Amino acid sequence: MSTNQPASTGPVVTNRKAVYSVVCGVLAFACIYLAPIGGLLIAVPSVTSGIHARREIATSEGLQRGDTIAVIGLMFGGGAIVTVALSWLLAQFTG
Repeated sequence: MSTNQPASTGPVVTNRKAVYSVVCGVLAFACIYLAPIGGLLIAVPSVTSGIHARREIATSEGLQRGDTIAVIGLMFGGGAIVTVALSWLLAQFTG
């Protein structure tokens, strides 16, 4: 019988960058309403750490998990960036 266990005997851990991505993404959305530039500055690390986390998880050969968490962080961070960009464009064109 085959199992879905990794070949190595090490424990399976959640990638820290994936968790960092979600935390930064949520903080970015919360910060947008107080200071949009601050939200943008927090959203960029959310996206970059989510990308790095997904890459590390894919190459870990089953020793790391958290791909879904990284995708959620990417969505929060990307959504915050789009929200700031759209609100800036709206402010520019509506005088």
